[in-house]
Amino acid sequence: MGQETIKTGEYSNFDAGAKTVDTLKSKLETENNNIDSNRTKLLNDSVFMGPIADSCGEEFDKLKNQLNLICDNFGTVSSFLTQSKSNYQTADANSKAKFLSIKENGKVAITEGLAGGYYVNPKCPKYQSDFINKILPYALNLYNEKGILPSLTIAQACKESKFGQARPGNGHNIFGIKSAGWSGKSVNARTTEDTGKSIESVNADFRDYDSYEAAVKDYGEVLSLERYDAVRSAKDYKEAAHAVKAGGYATGRNYDNSLINDYIEPYNLNQWDPVK
Repeated sequence: MGQETIKTGEYSNFDAGAKTVDTLKSKLETENNNIDSNRTKLLNDSVFMGPIADSCGEEFDKLKNQLNLICDNFGTVSSFLTQSKSNYQTADANSKAKFLSIKENGKVAITEGLAGGYYVNPKCPKYQSDFINKILPYALNLYNEKGILPSLTIAQACKESKFGQARPGNGHNIFGIKSAGWSGKSVNARTTEDTGKSIESVNADFRDYDSYEAAVKDYGEVLSLERYDAVRSAKDYKEAAHAVKAGGYATGRNYDNSLINDYIEPYNLNQWDPVK
């Protein structure tokens, strides 16, 4: 049995941010000490005696208090960045412990409790990782049933729906599948088509579903057509992406390369792909 865990996130941004904040705090603390020194020298000058000295002393104290407050805020920011890094590391550790994608006998085992918290990527917005988390269990099931690599399923869902933010009629069609040959519910929506000469905006009828799970299942049925045989037999995500484009899934001229370069590789979506 071979196994592969979720890849640990990169945390250099947290470390760099905390280091920058700590450096700024240190510089402010140095300036605060200089203010103390200059205040003492000024108030000891015989020229500044009486009300003038008192007024200058008050202004120095105000400035010192303001710098102390800024230093405290910098300290809070530094602590927040350090704690955030720790939180993400803990989430990654939980992911490894609870949500292993175990590759055995050509199947991806979906471990108990796979309903949330298993895709962690500090570099992407939360709504993107949330969307991937929603789709992942269905993508793994689909691989077991149809042999379609999880990375392709998730990448197409992300690309076609802009991570769930752009769905026809705000329904559950996250794959941009049109309603041709479909007897179920449909919705009319605006879309773009690449004619080979230009990109045109048109209205089209799209399939509608009651859930993301239903959308993934129907997507699997579409990719079960003969023209997508090469998708189901693809040995890796690059081969799958090129095959889905060759099968006529989308009109975009760089559709396959976009799946690879804009989604699968930067989001590490192939971490769940079994080696065929």
